[in-house]
Amino acid sequence: MQLSGAERGLLLQAFLGIIYVRFLLHMLPLRRVQHFISRSSWHSESTCTPERMLWAIRAAARFVPRSTCLIQALVAQALLNRFGYKSLLTIGVAKNDRGRLEAHAWVSCEGQLLIGGPRVERYNPLLNLGSVS
Repeated sequence: MQLSGAERGLLLQAFLGIIYVRFLLHMLPLRRVQHFISRSSWHSESTCTPERMLWAIRAAARFVPRSTCLIQALVAQALLNRFGYKSLLTIGVAKNDRGRLEAHAWVSCEGQLLIGGPRVERYNPLLNLGSVS
């Protein structure tokens, strides 16, 4: 409990975001979820680095079962949007060792891979979803 008030608030936003996105993905198609969470995100006047957001998402995901890469990527994009960053969510596919398709989602911000790494180069990008302003 050595966290500052701002860190606790960010962790709570990430935790609630993961639960919310997981619920929405059961109800709506991906593009609608992405559009909805990006539009519903209020813009914050406070500052927060993308790295701190990543910390909060990873920490919160440990406590929510089935927090997939897609769920974490959507929450990352929503938080980035909330704090004024533009991001790109990418979904790609690759064949695994048994010849089956695997899908993976990742988010880049300001030209840097933020969440979903480090082996995203093995996936063939199928869909790019930019921030909705």
